[in-house]
Amino acid sequence: AVGIFDQSSFAKYELMGKDAARALDYICANHVTKAPGRLTYTQLLNSRGGIEADLTVARLAEDHFYIVTGTGFRTHDFGWIADHLPPGDVTLTDITEDWGTLSLMGPKARDVLARVASADVSNGGFPFGAVREIEIAGCKLRALRVTYVGELGWELHVPIAAIGEVFDALMAAGGVMPVGY
Repeated sequence: AVGIFDQSSFAKYELMGKDAARALDYICANHVTKAPGRLTYTQLLNSRGGIEADLTVARLAEDHFYIVTGTGFRTHDFGWIADHLPPGDVTLTDITEDWGTLSLMGPKARDVLARVASADVSNGGFPFGAVREIEIAGCKLRALRVTYVGELGWELHVPIAAIGEVFDALMAAGGVMPVGY
């Protein structure tokens, strides 16, 4: 019904600055300059059109983006992004060590999240492709409504110091099974 994956090994970066949106639209294959609160799944392409990186870009504010890339590609993806950003007012920071990731997925994921979260997690209040700051177990975290298992799901990006408390709260909500990664 609901599985929880510890995917803290995902690489995580922030891109900030008044030219951040323009810079990401320049290097990403998909249009990432959606309104704040929206996600974009995209790729970074090399000069031959081949894929260099597979990533999710969350727009947190007009000048603030949260980027999630695959495990094992942290150094490569950070370097590729840094090397290909056009000139301008942008700052790229690797924040992988600061945030853990718990992915809550399955047909009853919303039921579990609704029992522990401070936010409206209904489909209308939290549609697919959205990012919201929510609170679980007294911790403010970034919730990304995405899935890669064919079912309802969220990636919960949690400040690393609080990941144990958030995990415990999700497990205590009932109906959640840990899933291997």
